[in-house]
Amino acid sequence: MGERLDTVDRLLSGSVTDAGGLWSRATAWILRIALEQSVDELWARLAPPLMRCPMRAQLIALRTFAGPEVAAQVAALWAALSRAAHHHDYELAPSVTDLRRWREQTVAIAKALAAVQTH
Repeated sequence: MGERLDTVDRLLSGSVTDAGGLWSRATAWILRIALEQSVDELWARLAPPLMRCPMRAQLIALRTFAGPEVAAQVAALWAALSRAAHHHDYELAPSVTDLRRWREQTVAIAKALAAVQTH
């Protein structure tokens, strides 16, 4: 996840100059992948078969393993990142403020998921 967050930081700082107008949506995609990786790491430790399930099913299962609050945070962030990553002509790209907030939420959720113990 560290490499993905480094890439996000470079995109947010403007260090990547060849991303053109796609940088904000690319940042949302990278954050979503980092979030999904954190969920995968949880399943690898606690319930490997869940790694093969669709993400929506994994989000439901998170309630049991990580508790309703963390599961709700993961689901809300995943939905926001999914919505932001897809281009719609009638919507603005995500703002730098949104992307920075989502980056911080991704890091916090990754820490919370890493702290989940086996039942």
